[in-house]
Amino acid sequence: ELFAPQIHQSRLDSWPRHYPWIEAAGYEYFRSRLAQARRDVEHGLRITLEHYRTREAQERMLDILQFKLDVLWSMLDAMSMAYELERPPYHTVTRERVWHRGLAS
Repeated sequence: ELFAPQIHQSRLDSWPRHYPWIEAAGYEYFRSRLAQARRDVEHGLRITLEHYRTREAQERMLDILQFKLDVLWSMLDAMSMAYELERPPYHTVTRERVWHRGLAS
């Protein structure tokens, strides 16, 4: 976001064409990121430079970042399996709905 605001803006501009069922307000978070991203990245960089001064500490920080990215990819994989391939969590273990049932109406 910090290094590619034009790309982020271009994506935002094209999303309504690709996802017409999403109301305009649904994109508000992503619009707000255009202004917030620089501040957030600068804050993260400041923390990194202050707290990860040795090579060992920097490598540990990169391991933590990689773990976060692995978790995010796992979440995306799970959503893709559930919604695109209709293979919800635990589909190979039981036919019962064992995942979140949502809020009662």
